[in-house]
Amino acid sequence: MIRMLMKRCFTVQLKDLEETAKVIRLNKQNKKAETEQFTPIPTSPVLGPIKIEDPKVSNKTYRWCACGLSQKQPLCDGSHQGTSFKPYRFTLEQETDSLELCGCKLTKSVPFCDGQTCVNLRKQSGQP
Repeated sequence: MIRMLMKRCFTVQLKDLEETAKVIRLNKQNKKAETEQFTPIPTSPVLGPIKIEDPKVSNKTYRWCACGLSQKQPLCDGSHQGTSFKPYRFTLEQETDSLELCGCKLTKSVPFCDGQTCVNLRKQSGQP
């Protein structure tokens, strides 16, 4: 039974883990499988804002990519399928020349770049 649980634990796909938001691990003391909650971490394709020029007001619903996997950053192309991530939908209520959407996917003001999270990430990674 323990081997079967261990085999299942090691063959679980990353997408399956994100979808259930649980990690299965084997407790060696009581020989039972336990689950732990975890928060999926998005991929950060750009450490900084991504600018959208001349955005449409009211009649267009934007879908901001929350997972970081989209090939059409910062907008969603459906690459999150099979994960626990969902795009953030929003519309603009007033006209603006441009939008600065978050590229690191860790902003505190979703979907807009907060200007601080990416700076901290750059410092931690040694990037200028």
